[in-house]
Amino acid sequence: MTSKKNESNMTPTQKYKFLFESLYKLCEEMKWGDPMSYARSREILIAGTLGHKIANTLSGADAIDEDGECEYKSTISTSINGSYNGISV
Repeated sequence: MTSKKNESNMTPTQKYKFLFESLYKLCEEMKWGDPMSYARSREILIAGTLGHKIANTLSGADAIDEDGECEYKSTISTSINGSYNGISV
């Protein structure tokens, strides 16, 4: 793997590969699961931003805070489309 010092010399494709591999390695070390599974990467980011504990499983709660389990909903669209029925896919 390339060192952080050499990142500035990378092509965009090389940098993407480096960051992608780094992300997977971190998620494996932390037992967070596949960051590319559904919206897992966003769940990890939101939990960290809010100071929540990231859930160890990909189904059920996304994270845990002082009040219990948290379920996050996010979109990259300009508006939310759909409804949540409480069933994980």
